[in-house]
Amino acid sequence: AILINQAGRVPIIGTWLVNLVLGGDTFGAQSFARIVGLHMLWLPGIIIVVVSFHLYLVIKNGISEPPRVGRPVDPRRYRAWYDAMLRREGVPFWPDALWRDVVFSAAVVTALIVIAWTKGPPDLSLPPDPTIITATPRPDFYFLWYFGLLALSPSNYENKIIVGAPIALVIVLFLIPILGYKGERHPARRPWAVVFVLMTLFTVGFYTIEGHVAPWSPDYADQPLPASVVGSLTGPARLGADLFHEKGCEFCHNIAGQGGIRGPNLGDIGDKMTPEQMTIQISRGSTNMPAFGAILTTDQLNDLVAFLQTQRRTNYVPK
Repeated sequence: AILINQAGRVPIIGTWLVNLVLGGDTFGAQSFARIVGLHMLWLPGIIIVVVSFHLYLVIKNGISEPPRVGRPVDPRRYRAWYDAMLRREGVPFWPDALWRDVVFSAAVVTALIVIAWTKGPPDLSLPPDPTIITATPRPDFYFLWYFGLLALSPSNYENKIIVGAPIALVIVLFLIPILGYKGERHPARRPWAVVFVLMTLFTVGFYTIEGHVAPWSPDYADQPLPASVVGSLTGPARLGADLFHEKGCEFCHNIAGQGGIRGPNLGDIGDKMTPEQMTIQISRGSTNMPAFGAILTTDQLNDLVAFLQTQRRTNYVPK
């Protein structure tokens, strides 16, 4: 559904793409038939065509030899040099080199069979429960970086990334063999290419971690504050500590390593804000914080402020 919604943002043809996949403007009975047909017929067919063309080029032109320092590619003489090198050292793709693919493919299929036999499918989750109103959806791990990138990007850049980034990637991949077909191929002589690869790996890794942590989302599964925080509290401060969890403050704010990270850490809030400032902040809210003035009584608000006033930096400094 997410990918289909993103396809709908493509200018001019977006609506046509959605109708093509769904068979209409929304999901229906025909949508599942079309999606299954797309995955089982069209996509495998496209893959077969592309792979077959790739193998044809391999058989016709050969494969790229391992790069060596000091052996640049000269387009004017490369074909003759490559043909001479093949006559001296080369082996035919069929059947010699193809056996490597056969062995590797057989090993992958065998590994999948062993894992399926020993581990089996994952356990089914609980039946749908309409009373659960909170959800923290996550894509599969290989899409976490994309999830994190879109979540952390400004909202006005979202469509540009969804539509523009794949187009730019295709253009770059298309131009690489046209513009980068000569010169040194060894990584030791191509520092900018190495830097680009490392930056790409770092970027994907960074956004994968961010997508897994999802600091922009409240942590609805968090537990009440530990005894190290509330164990010594009494009176209004203890009541305020209970409210801190009951009203969901702990889902966004962290104290002593417990809680969410969407909002500021409140472990030293007593050193930064006066009771009056806390009362105004809680009652009125802020840009990313809802206003709690309408859902808290005066006594509850005072108890919550009393608890927050106990949270000071000295509480968590080793003695």
